[in-house]
Amino acid sequence: MTDLSLLAEPAFAPGRPALAGLDTLERAVADSLSRLKPGRRGADSLHAEMQRLALTNAVLMQLAPLLSPSTVAQVVARLRPSLVIDEALKKTSQAHVDALAQAGIAPPVLELLQSWFDVTVDARVVQQQIELQRVIDSLQGELAAPREDAINAADPTQPLSAAELGQALGGLTDETVRQRERASELFSIMRPGRKRGREYPAFQAWPGISGQPLAQVMSALGGASGTAAYGFFTSPTDLLGGLTPIEAMLGRLTTRRAIEPSARELLDASDEERLRAVIKTAQAHAAILAA
Repeated sequence: MTDLSLLAEPAFAPGRPALAGLDTLERAVADSLSRLKPGRRGADSLHAEMQRLALTNAVLMQLAPLLSPSTVAQVVARLRPSLVIDEALKKTSQAHVDALAQAGIAPPVLELLQSWFDVTVDARVVQQQIELQRVIDSLQGELAAPREDAINAADPTQPLSAAELGQALGGLTDETVRQRERASELFSIMRPGRKRGREYPAFQAWPGISGQPLAQVMSALGGASGTAAYGFFTSPTDLLGGLTPIEAMLGRLTTRRAIEPSARELLDASDEERLRAVIKTAQAHAAILAA
């Protein structure tokens, strides 16, 4: 009979192809079941092995993505079935055996039924874990792993002086930058503890944001202060599926993280659709601030 315990770690261990491990585990369970001889002797050994396998897989599914392989191995080594529940199951099983015996079922038939039931339940538990992990793997592929080209490595909040922002905008003078700020087409912030030297977040010069798109969103914010505008542009919001307005306008993430399907749909939308979504969000934000 196949030693199923040897297959538990490869099935869900980090750094291994998850589906390949699941397929191997599934075939091993099926092979062990096909070789099982009816009766208590074979069922007892398989029952104990599959109980351990079910516990091991449950732990690996929960902890493998979070802890190192060595730490997970230490946790798995400490796994023990609950003695309290195990004892209760023995009592209720014996009670049912006694009831069936009183109903006229012969002891050899009862033994066959109980061994068959134990193995069936164990196999169903492992089967459910395998299917659950397959669903998790597929969702991680679709939702949790952002595309490599969807990450903008630059820091959108990098502070620039008026002169630096002017150069990034195509050679504008620092005075022109300040004029655009007074016209609410740009904004600057003053860091805590500073008394002079206002800073302009770098994303205001990025393609897809600079110029009219930024000016339209700033207009929708209704003359918000630089601090309020900074908070709006850099904060994830449910109105944009958990994206920041910067990300929605760019059509790409600025930090690596899991995102919802609605956020992915917005990132894949056209420039005009994404800008409209951000403008509506800015209008809602301004209404909240004015309330």
